[in-house]
Amino acid sequence: MTGERSCGEFTELTALYALGALSPEEAHRLEEHLAGCEACRRQLCSMREVAALLAEGLARRSPSPELRAKLLDRVRREAAGVQLWKSWGAATPGGLHIVRRDQGRWEPVGLPGVWVKQLYADPDRDSVTMLIRMEPGAAYPSHRHGGPEQCLVLEGDLRVGDVVLQAGDFQCAPFRSTHDVSRTENGCLLLIVCSQHDELLA
Repeated sequence: MTGERSCGEFTELTALYALGALSPEEAHRLEEHLAGCEACRRQLCSMREVAALLAEGLARRSPSPELRAKLLDRVRREAAGVQLWKSWGAATPGGLHIVRRDQGRWEPVGLPGVWVKQLYADPDRDSVTMLIRMEPGAAYPSHRHGGPEQCLVLEGDLRVGDVVLQAGDFQCAPFRSTHDVSRTENGCLLLIVCSQHDELLA
């Protein structure tokens, strides 16, 4: 995937990398590019020197309690954005619940190339059912399960550590187990039934 990008497309990523401000997925993509690009490696060295000079010029100060509270609240809200299903309420009661193929909304979760579509939520039983679509090369962070997580691969491939799942494959991860970063090479569509209390680890 990185081979398809020109060096110019990595300029901003290189600057953010020097500041330690990239997500693990973007850092991995840049590192793959850097392994084969001498020009970008030189650019990174220069940007690291600038970042070091900037750091030396800044006085170390602790944030005020108000600012610290705002920053922590923003971090919590951004984490909730990655796991939109934590805020899903119960499905409307009163009979059979149906979501047609063309109904519902695909929503971005704040990660590159990852989208979610709500099918059903039952907060009283701490359970949600959803579709996850991941574009080629997309990844989902390592996480700890707040309950059993069931995953059926409907299309494409899903890679979790050394395990590769293809269309038609099913896995069930038990309560309190952890998943490494989940990636897809060619893109995938997943049916997931899980807890609303999973915890992101990365």
